[in-house]
Amino acid sequence: MIRSLSGESTADIRDWHLFHKAQPYAALSPHLNLSNLKEEWNDQRGLLDGIALRLKFSNKDLYESHIPDAEIGSLIFEVLEQIRVESICPDDLRGTKQNIQRQFLSWMQQFMSTGGSESSIGLLLLSIFSSTWMRLNGQSVPQLMQDTIEATRAGLAEVTGPILQQLKLNRFNQKAYSLITLDLIAIISNLIEDEYLNNPSARHTRKKNVGANLKIEWVSPSQKNNGVTQRLQNGPLQDQQITLTKSLARYHVYDSQYDVEIEAKKKIRPAQLKIYQEELNQEIANRNIPWSKLIRIYQNLFSVPKPLKWQTTEAEGQLDKRFFTRLATSPLSPVLYKNHFQHPQTQVKITLLVDCSGSMKEQRLNIAVWVDSLVRIMEHVGIETEVLGYSTVTWQGGRPFKNWVRSGSTPQPGRLNERAHWIFKDFKTSWRRSRAGIAALLRPEIYTESVDGEALLWAAERLQKSSCGKPTNNKVILFSDGCPMDRATIQANGEDFLRDHLINVLAWYEQQANLELWACGIGAEMRPFFRYRLSWDPRPDQTIDTLKNWATEFKKNIGR
Repeated sequence: MIRSLSGESTADIRDWHLFHKAQPYAALSPHLNLSNLKEEWNDQRGLLDGIALRLKFSNKDLYESHIPDAEIGSLIFEVLEQIRVESICPDDLRGTKQNIQRQFLSWMQQFMSTGGSESSIGLLLLSIFSSTWMRLNGQSVPQLMQDTIEATRAGLAEVTGPILQQLKLNRFNQKAYSLITLDLIAIISNLIEDEYLNNPSARHTRKKNVGANLKIEWVSPSQKNNGVTQRLQNGPLQDQQITLTKSLARYHVYDSQYDVEIEAKKKIRPAQLKIYQEELNQEIANRNIPWSKLIRIYQNLFSVPKPLKWQTTEAEGQLDKRFFTRLATSPLSPVLYKNHFQHPQTQVKITLLVDCSGSMKEQRLNIAVWVDSLVRIMEHVGIETEVLGYSTVTWQGGRPFKNWVRSGSTPQPGRLNERAHWIFKDFKTSWRRSRAGIAALLRPEIYTESVDGEALLWAAERLQKSSCGKPTNNKVILFSDGCPMDRATIQANGEDFLRDHLINVLAWYEQQANLELWACGIGAEMRPFFRYRLSWDPRPDQTIDTLKNWATEFKKNIGR
């Protein structure tokens, strides 16, 4: 619906977040918050139509260049911009106009009913929003709302009246409209500042989130870190790639000489590895997985028929003219026939990448079962697989961190831990020969901290090299439950250093041809940034359903 009305084919909703051109949309007016879809008062069509009009009639770059940093100022700017785009909805879209007007009024009434207008600042905002909406749309608000705002609106009329008239005259000119809106915000900000100075209780709560005080869910875009330090602009793809490359280049490592890339089973004593393998075999046997059925499901999903070929020397079918002479020379010999046949083939390669951070330690048996099962199924289907993992050699920095401290603790040093990349199975090793390596996932000691962005780039590099330039549909399946976590690096570089790099890497994946990233088990904070996601049910009795669900989820996104 949003794509149809806006004409933006890249618009996408992921986990109650709007994405545009593979990037999270910075801000939406509170009445268009996608979480409102769960509310009884919400008009679903009105919300979706409002988002579509925003994408169609609002220039994102122009918007971001004018929106103020202050929380209340940015809220006013956002709501008035949305009022503008809704007011210029074409007259022939009569149903859309009714939907968006009904949604805005429903949100304002909800704001009042939940006590949002009981504070002086909340009442001031209600008056500004409703006055602007009435002036630009030529419509009135419900009588109760008019009665509530009448005194405040009358007190502001002399100052705001000419500005509201200018807003109406310039509603088709976003830049002029934005500059006028900033003038209005300056006036409102002064009034609010006076309120803070004259009201001790208001001064006391000033440092709190405005959304909590005013019962509005809103965070200023300047405070909302979308993970990409330099947002990809709405320009040509080549410019976006250049911008993304620069963002990725800002990530740096303090000292990489201690990083390791090693086969996991080589770090485990053979006797201990045998115990892990027996434990994994027993667990898989206990779950009674129907291998034949699952193999057929995945084969139908990933296999495509080869071009028709002839199967010769058949006992029946179409006469093979190459053997016509046999009819005369050896009449007693059986006639040979030929038939068309199709043999399924796959053009997919899959890397299973496991987050071996401490928070995943409790799930290691489930992960090992799922990984072993997928590798077995994919081998029967004809798909090559690789199983990788990532963590750190030690906790809280290790040798790079100590070297950094000894050298004077320079600011922004980059990654400070010893990165560990684990290889549990490579593409050339069969499932049966790699079972000991997969069983190494059960070793608790490898689960430490994690640097997700570097691991995803490493997995993609290995996968693309193995394809040797062939047009293979490559997939990376990430098993993880949250954000990157390396305490030493975060303490030295800030909380968003690793997270920003991860989101830049996810944006890089979006730009790669024949490469898909699937996430399984991702926590709520990072989930919206992953375009493709697989379900996660850790209950042992749900293993069969989980494997079936993954096939269904793969199928839904084929050709997407």
